[in-house]
Amino acid sequence: AARMATTTVTTGSTRSRGCAIHDCSRACASRRRGRGAPSRMYGVEGRRAPAPAAARLAARARVDVWTDVQLPFDDDASARFMNEYWQKKPLLIRGAIRDFKPPLDGNEIAGVACEEDSSARLFVRRGDDDASWEKTLGPFSEENLTSLPTDKPWSLIVNDLDSQVEPIGDLLELFSCFPRWRIADIQASVSPDGGGVGPHTDHFDVFLLQAEGEKRWSVASNEAYWPDNDKAFVPDCAIRVLKEFTEDDSFVLVPGDMLYLPPKVAHNGVAVNSTPGVSVTLSIGFLAPTIDELVLSYTSQATEKVKGSRWSDPWLKPVEDIGAISAESVSFASEMLKRTYPKNDAEVARWFGCHVTARTGDEVEEEDSGGVSVEELLGEWEHSALVAREDLRFAFIDQVGDGSLKNALFFANGECWDIASNAALKTARVISNRGDLYEEDTQTDACDFDEEALALVLKLFERGYIYFREEDEV
Repeated sequence: AARMATTTVTTGSTRSRGCAIHDCSRACASRRRGRGAPSRMYGVEGRRAPAPAAARLAARARVDVWTDVQLPFDDDASARFMNEYWQKKPLLIRGAIRDFKPPLDGNEIAGVACEEDSSARLFVRRGDDDASWEKTLGPFSEENLTSLPTDKPWSLIVNDLDSQVEPIGDLLELFSCFPRWRIADIQASVSPDGGGVGPHTDHFDVFLLQAEGEKRWSVASNEAYWPDNDKAFVPDCAIRVLKEFTEDDSFVLVPGDMLYLPPKVAHNGVAVNSTPGVSVTLSIGFLAPTIDELVLSYTSQATEKVKGSRWSDPWLKPVEDIGAISAESVSFASEMLKRTYPKNDAEVARWFGCHVTARTGDEVEEEDSGGVSVEELLGEWEHSALVAREDLRFAFIDQVGDGSLKNALFFANGECWDIASNAALKTARVISNRGDLYEEDTQTDACDFDEEALALVLKLFERGYIYFREEDEV
């Protein structure tokens, strides 16, 4: 459950001649350093065949560059970014993190890719043909990663690093101007010189933070490259790669530089100037649920309102046309559907908070604390703070647009709690904001313990949703 620190991914030493990742051992079963030769696929500059006329005629838009702004954004930078760039146009931020020293290097990230619960993929282009990409799903063995080809481009992708490695997750504190529920995960891309995953587009916002080595990024804002345009992509390919790609702008990122890309902006990243090491890019990706996904999610829970109800038509009359559906039948069907509609924003809030905090994929393991009592919890709490599990999502809602919300709502891992007291709301706010929760946070203005706040903390602690940091335990 909790994220592992870097010390938990360290073992002995391995070095393999001719391998692209040759020191996998520093991270739990593998790590790497890349020596890939420049690829013939796009070359170091990411060049490809001429684009179709529509793409060539599109206006070339240069990417704006910030050189005097660092993470986390201050109020002025946050407001300017949201107004001018968020979901509108790309932005390159030079020195977004000055003197950046990444929490993990490429070798250590490779080690995480060998963990049993890792979410990792390996892409290798085996030939000159655009469709020659090969995809392999992790977890990987050390042998897999120390025997990667040195004459073919490849890229190792590891997702959910923020929930697996605590120092990586701490990077999210630099993005404090965004609601945490909007952030999907931190992904790492490890490639030797010439490596990448080809030109492509995504449906979501992403910040590309260069962590190790260098990478040349080429970008293009062109409707012809939008992800829904299936004809623009190579068919029968293990990876979704554009057939043609003409850049609007390109630039090389060095450690600490960051590129923001809104949805549907085509991009191509190729590792450069990184031999004998590798290029590592950390991608902070944002959630982008489809509308049909949201509708299905809502209707799935809304059907509880009519569960067990069946069609009933005591008003039925004899008909002349046996093939006709009466107006009364249509009206009744309409009325049945309307019963599932939300009556106000408070109903939507209760569903939406559960939806965006629920984890997808594997079921969450709940850690049984063994029925801890309030007294035992308070005894431990005197000496340390409680923190939220990094692999779970938390959020709260304390107001809605139409004023229909009577009490605040707290969400943890897809579940909802009604919050009435101020102390309970403060507790929910601290947990949702990923702060350190101390016992005084659960107290009333009179410095007495609030029963509702304590009950919430105890329930979350029993389930393993919050815990004491190991270094703080006594």
